[in-house]
Amino acid sequence: MPTVLLWWIWLAAIIFVIFCGLKALKYARAPVHLRWDLYPVAHEPGREHGGSYLEQKDWWTKKRVKSHWGEATFMAAEIFWLHGVRENNRKLWRGSLPFHWGLYILLGVSGGLLIAGLGFAPALWLNLLAVGGAVGGILTAVGAFALLIIRATDPKFRPYTSPGDRINLTILFVLGGLCAAVSMLPGGITEATAAVGRMLRLQAPEVSALLAAQMAIAALFIFYLPFTRMVHFFSKYFTYHQVRWDDTPVEAGSALERKLLSALDFGVDWSAEHIKPTGKTWLEVATTLPKKDDGD
Repeated sequence: MPTVLLWWIWLAAIIFVIFCGLKALKYARAPVHLRWDLYPVAHEPGREHGGSYLEQKDWWTKKRVKSHWGEATFMAAEIFWLHGVRENNRKLWRGSLPFHWGLYILLGVSGGLLIAGLGFAPALWLNLLAVGGAVGGILTAVGAFALLIIRATDPKFRPYTSPGDRINLTILFVLGGLCAAVSMLPGGITEATAAVGRMLRLQAPEVSALLAAQMAIAALFIFYLPFTRMVHFFSKYFTYHQVRWDDTPVEAGSALERKLLSALDFGVDWSAEHIKPTGKTWLEVATTLPKKDDGD
């Protein structure tokens, strides 16, 4: 059993890295997006309430100024405070905030265990990991349970809640509880540190049934995560930087112009009445007036 656990965890880690990397590469190489022109754009200084450099007279003759601090603070509010969820759905936010904070803390504890497994394991460090594991596990379990209840009882969420969503939350509820239990048990973090150290050296871990269950379920979650909607932990970068905030002007001969021209060569696969699949490209559709009906 310990040997099976060793290779299961390593397989999950390898699958996670490979398929998250492939998905990120797919997003990065995707055709140019539909440019939203939504304002304010976070990297435009002094435009917190809207507006664009494109409104300035002779804007193309002026040097563009970008605020990376504006982007960083916006993303920090989204990551750590779930600002968008709070503004648009306070009920969901009350479950999502502890859930995400619990996962963040457990991620930090996992990194701390890797460091401890490599040999840095003073008592203070292990005590901090034990506290973090207990707090992070409890927050994750409480948040996951709250989200399960919200999605099961609120009719607004039922159409958008798939069986996969319920399974994910259930697994994370169990995983959070196991992390808290292992962390609060006397010697639990010490045992986890020793197990991580052995696995880093490709040795089978010597663990109790409780820790083995926690590690196996954690590996299961890591294994299937790249194939779920939870990849938003990195895909949001593309959503913001290449969709919501991409206000790069289209200049003659630029890479953006080439991408847009390439997109105009795509075939039309549309179900709307005013644009039907006719074998034409988007450029042909966009530059051709639609035929009038006989009754017009």
